[in-house]
Amino acid sequence: MKLNKDFRKIILISLILLSSTLFSSCQKKAAEPIVFDNSHPLALAPDVEWAVVTEPYAVFKEKDEWGATSVGHCRKGEILQVKGKAVDAAKDTWYYFEGGWLPQSCLSIFSNRYKAETVSKNLLSSEN
Repeated sequence: MKLNKDFRKIILISLILLSSTLFSSCQKKAAEPIVFDNSHPLALAPDVEWAVVTEPYAVFKEKDEWGATSVGHCRKGEILQVKGKAVDAAKDTWYYFEGGWLPQSCLSIFSNRYKAETVSKNLLSSEN
């Protein structure tokens, strides 16, 4: 009989310790605010593409062809919003941006701005 009473005491103490441990670990955490970056409202738009310049120096062209007049330039790591796309007679793909046309050979194209930002940071940090 003594063994039965001791066993009951051990079980009771174990249950008390277990329940106190379970209830003490359940604490409400403060809500963390979610902050949205609104600086680029089209960053995740499904129909907008983004480009990262991969060449040290790229020249914007007036038209989507190699012999066109140069109208500006950009540098490695710059992020540009794609405004248009064309394929020339030589089957080269060109992308249109606010500054003019650039060939695909000096760009990497991404489906959202955040991917482009990550690649841009990696490109620029690998130079240092």
